[in-house]
Amino acid sequence: MFKANDNHDRVGYGSLLLPPPGFHLSLAVGTTYSLDLEALTAVCLSLGLAEDTDSSLLQNPITLLNALQKISEKMIVFCEGGQIKMPTSPSALSLLLEKIIVPVTLPKARGINHFPAFHPKTWLIQYENNFGEYCYRFAVMSRNLTFDRSWDVCFSMDSSKGVKAARKSKPLVHYLEFLRDQVKSTSQNARGKRSSLRRLAEELSSFSFTTDSKEFGEDFEIMPLGIGPNAYDMGNDPLFCSNTYAADYTFHELVVFSPFLSGSLIDYWNKPEHSLTGTTRVLVTRKSELSKFTKEQSDQFRIYALKDDIVDGEEAISDQDENKQKQDIHAKIYLRKKYSDVDLYLGSMNATYSAVNKNVEMMIRLRTKNRYYNTEFFLKDIFCGKEDDPQNPFELCEATEGKEDAAAETTNQLEQIIKTVCRLPMHATVAERGEKYNVTLEIGGTLPDAQMYLTPFRRDVPMTLTNSMHFSQLDLLQLSEFYMLKVVSDDVAIERIIMIPTSGIPDARENAVVNSVVKDKRSFVEYVAFVLGDDYLLSLMEDRKLKSSGVWNDEHEHFPALYEKMLKTALEDPKRLNEIGYLLNMITDEGIVPDEFRELYETFRKTLKLK
Repeated sequence: MFKANDNHDRVGYGSLLLPPPGFHLSLAVGTTYSLDLEALTAVCLSLGLAEDTDSSLLQNPITLLNALQKISEKMIVFCEGGQIKMPTSPSALSLLLEKIIVPVTLPKARGINHFPAFHPKTWLIQYENNFGEYCYRFAVMSRNLTFDRSWDVCFSMDSSKGVKAARKSKPLVHYLEFLRDQVKSTSQNARGKRSSLRRLAEELSSFSFTTDSKEFGEDFEIMPLGIGPNAYDMGNDPLFCSNTYAADYTFHELVVFSPFLSGSLIDYWNKPEHSLTGTTRVLVTRKSELSKFTKEQSDQFRIYALKDDIVDGEEAISDQDENKQKQDIHAKIYLRKKYSDVDLYLGSMNATYSAVNKNVEMMIRLRTKNRYYNTEFFLKDIFCGKEDDPQNPFELCEATEGKEDAAAETTNQLEQIIKTVCRLPMHATVAERGEKYNVTLEIGGTLPDAQMYLTPFRRDVPMTLTNSMHFSQLDLLQLSEFYMLKVVSDDVAIERIIMIPTSGIPDARENAVVNSVVKDKRSFVEYVAFVLGDDYLLSLMEDRKLKSSGVWNDEHEHFPALYEKMLKTALEDPKRLNEIGYLLNMITDEGIVPDEFRELYETFRKTLKLK
């Protein structure tokens, strides 16, 4: 189940999202704490074109444009405000992602000295077939929507008409209602997003899910945390109940697999009233967390962390690779066994006070029996065999009681500054000035006392952040609701994209994005051939055939090959021709689309009564 060295136990992010045979995407709602725009583009490829995220099509802007065009009205992604990563090379195609993303900024909460986090990592996807029938997939993850290479965990299940316990889906309905409330009126197409979420919640209330597993059967519980009155109360769960004398909250075995920790939770699990005869406790965490609790606190736990060779493995192998990354655990897994009953918890919740009590999180609890799964099975999985096997990526550790990492503490403070800025009222206005544009930004409230800089997305000219700012002489493709915010303290600096409601962005900006990709006849033919191809992987080969056959030349007035393929598409899947219509409407530069092709498409449009 959790074997890192077994391909059967490993899940590809793209394959997780691919629709079942015979179905296509109807609506996808995703949530993440941090967000990488390039990773989101890869997800659009999976959902829009039914291709895995490691597909070579990711390198082709034509296919990405087609995927984004197909997906933009069918996807909503919620993320923590101020946690969008700044891409290395900001692409004009990234501007099409604005309408998909909804930043969430939770208000301050009592009991913690920082903002609670919007931290769930989920996908709820509605698929539809050609007969108008729906099916659903729900995925709970520990992985953010980024290219981070840490070790994560994922659980997914599909809807089933054969399972009658629709009440198990009720927490998802409440979860969607909470997400709907996070769509502010300033969000692009706010009414459409809210309507989609409301409709999905209504339709989901009559569906059930199945784990399709003999080990767990249908004994599962969906547990959204921090969403208000309808949140799951983790404080009364057998794992965390504050009533420490209740017999239901004792255990024989406990496994805590979490990258981040709070000493208070370790103290809680150590309490003798939770123990039964022969109780064992196992903690798997990062070595950087070993200084957060004392040796006395850790005495009752066997503690494991990844070996340094694993954490630094990529760096050791690829000394010349500038993009090398360290890796560590990021999964959140809890296992509790009492007698023959075993509860397995998976999701986004770290073993920290904020995660359990304040953050918005999503967990799922699976229940099984000791004969199917327990601590011994779990450790054998993650150790890839026996503990003393040289292939075991983990090693036994002890609490270090060291000092806090000063650089990490500074980074955390800068993150809180960015979150503070994201919660201030802001609005920007675009004004046209000849062939250029000016942007005026107004920020209400008191700015944090820090060294901060801001610049529009795709214009790397940072200016000191003030309550009133003016950016002049911007190109059309530099207008965006994305702005790069940089915060600096001593030798530490972090950059994030923040989203600021911006009015007055011309409708022609989307035309400009399309024209930046489809900028000549060759790229236009590639797009058309891609849409008309029998499948997406072979369409690029089709493009080469068209060019080598001489079908598309200025001297030719007829397009027999294209006509034949358009006729076939019109008979088999006429909606595909709308993708060509979108392109024809978006292309404004002259000389890219021959008049003959526009006439040919117009004939098909009228005959098929396409929009």
